[in-house]
Amino acid sequence: MQFSVSITLSALALFAGSVLGDLHSQCTCMNGDSAIARITTDACTAYTAAAYQWGTATYDEASSECVADSGSNIAGDQWQSACQEVAKAGYACADGVGTCYASVDDVKGSCT
Repeated sequence: MQFSVSITLSALALFAGSVLGDLHSQCTCMNGDSAIARITTDACTAYTAAAYQWGTATYDEASSECVADSGSNIAGDQWQSACQEVAKAGYACADGVGTCYASVDDVKGSCT
């Protein structure tokens, strides 16, 4: 019995790691159901500054997405962390006045 529980837990850990560690070519930050370019811009800068092993990314104004640079990828779990860090630290308000914040619980990374 203990042996089968150990195998099951190991399999679950392996599966969870593969889901959370997905690599993507482009990502955006969502606040609820809305993509927020102002969070995405800062998250893209923060993601690249973190110098992850998967490479760098650049914010693309035309698509309002953070796009992996040539030969690079964006790691989904690190991307979501970047979005949530920006939401907590603050980002430019839509009216250009002051700093806005979003609930970390409402902000998610969305990637393709």
